[in-house]
Amino acid sequence: MDVKRLLLLLTLFAAGEIAAVAQAPTEFTEWGMNSDQMPRLREIDPNSSYVIRVGHVLLTYEPDDWKRRGLKQKPLKLESMVRVGKAVTISEPDVAFRALVNQQLGQRQSFQFQKARLAHWGDSGDESETALYQWEVVWKRFPILGGLAEGPERIKVLVNSQGTLIPHDRYLIDTVPLFLPKPVFDPEQNPLYRKTTRPRIWPCSKLKLEAADVRPQKRLSPSEIEKCARQAFDKMVERLHGIYKAESFQFRFVNLQTAKLPWSLNAEGQIEYLHVWAVQFQEVRTEKLEIPPELFTVWVKEDGTVADLRPIDERDRN
Repeated sequence: MDVKRLLLLLTLFAAGEIAAVAQAPTEFTEWGMNSDQMPRLREIDPNSSYVIRVGHVLLTYEPDDWKRRGLKQKPLKLESMVRVGKAVTISEPDVAFRALVNQQLGQRQSFQFQKARLAHWGDSGDESETALYQWEVVWKRFPILGGLAEGPERIKVLVNSQGTLIPHDRYLIDTVPLFLPKPVFDPEQNPLYRKTTRPRIWPCSKLKLEAADVRPQKRLSPSEIEKCARQAFDKMVERLHGIYKAESFQFRFVNLQTAKLPWSLNAEGQIEYLHVWAVQFQEVRTEKLEIPPELFTVWVKEDGTVADLRPIDERDRN
C-alpha cells in the first residue's frame, strides 16, 4: 500500500470518527424554566388536588391516588392511626429526592420539618365506612448556600394511616409561549372591545414518570426515539394550525439529548437513575430577534413512550 492511499484511508477513518462524535447525543442540562412564560400549573395538570413544580418536574397528588397505587386501607379511628412522629420520619426526603430537587434547581437544598396534620384525603369507596385520613407532612426547603428559594418553598408529603409513604406522581414538562395576532376591532361583533395584548397559546409536553422506567423492557435507538418524537410533534402542529388557524407557526428540529434524573435508592442505599430523551424543536421566525425563540422539548422514554403534547390557550380562562 503506497503512502497516499494510506493517508487517504486514515483521513476517511478520522472523518468517520469525528462524525460519530458529532452525532452522539449530548446530556440535557437546562433544567431551569421561566415561570413568567408558562401557563398555570392547574392548566398543565387539572386532575390533581396538589401540584407543584420543581424545574421541569411536576410533583402531584391525585384525590384517590392511594387506590390507584394499590395501597388498600380501611378507615381507622384516629387513635389507631400511626403516630405523628413516625409519619414525620417516614416522610423525610431521602437522598434520591434531594438529589432530584438539587438537579432541577441547580443548587443544593436543605429540608426542614415545618408541620404535620391529619387531613381528609379521599374515601374508602364503601358507603358504610367513614372518610379516610392521611398525614400531611410539610417540609420547608431553602438553599444551603443562602439566597432566595426559587419555586415552591414548601413540599407536602402524604403518609397513610398505616405509616406507608405515598410518593408523589412525577411528570416531566416543558412549554413555550406562542403569540397569536392581535384581535381585530369590529364594532358590530364586539362594541365593548377593549385594547388587549396578543393572546398566548402554549404547546405543552407532559410525560408521566414511573418506577418501571428505571429498567425498561426495551430501549429504542436514538434514530427511533427521534422518529417517535417527530411524529407526535407534527400531529400537535397540525392541531395548532387547524384549531387556531396559526399556519404562520413553523418549527424546525434542533437536537436530540439524553437526560438522567435521580429516582430512588436501591437496597445498597445508592441512587438509581431514570433515563429519558429530550427531543428539541424551535419556532422559525422570519424577523431577526435579539433573543432566539426558546427550545421546546418533547420528552420521550427509552421504550419510545412520547409525552402527551397539547396546546393550552389562555383565552379558555374566560
